[in-house]
Amino acid sequence: MKRSAVLLARYYGLIQIEDLNNEGSLYYPDIVAALVERYGFLKFPQKIEDFDEVKGIEFVGGKVGKYVIEKLMLFNSGIYIDTQSSTDVSEAIWHEMMDWAVGKFGLTFRPEMVTRAAYVSNVTFHSDVPMLAVNPVLDNIAKRVSDEVAENFKQVLEFEPASVALSFDSLSTKFGVAGFSLQRREGVAFWENKYFSGAPLKTSVHWELLEEWERALAT
Repeated sequence: MKRSAVLLARYYGLIQIEDLNNEGSLYYPDIVAALVERYGFLKFPQKIEDFDEVKGIEFVGGKVGKYVIEKLMLFNSGIYIDTQSSTDVSEAIWHEMMDWAVGKFGLTFRPEMVTRAAYVSNVTFHSDVPMLAVNPVLDNIAKRVSDEVAENFKQVLEFEPASVALSFDSLSTKFGVAGFSLQRREGVAFWENKYFSGAPLKTSVHWELLEEWERALAT
């Protein structure tokens, strides 16, 4: 496996925003100005309608050290940070930002207040192993589909497995969690053997599972 890119690495700390302001002293315009000054966000809330904790208060295009913060979102149910580095980086920035805000604004925050967290990891990679050849019956069906289409459409199109997905019962929780998917990279020819995978996992665990998948199919 040749790793290509991390497209999205999100850490979402689930915490009630109202619990961070139990003294009632936080003022969003002050927070926005300080965040922009410290992290250099290029897009940030400026109008009263931008401060909607249900839809999310959005900051885009910041930076801390050598890492770019693709997006920071504040919801009434939590805060998430996106990078294209890894979920470990996103999580570290998240906690650094909270510690800074405690000192800067008197934010009421303790790490143990985050009792649940969600991750999103989207990556691309190349592999010479047929990553989607998970069951021989799919090859038989793909050949039948190819033959039928060639007969009807008068053009030979070789069908083959293109994606695998794992999900959960969306009715079992009100909070959305990403699914796991592995598929051909959109916009790239099949012969280039480039894949996309999304997962509700730490980036490091995500890579481990993909490598385990590759080893299993290689044998």
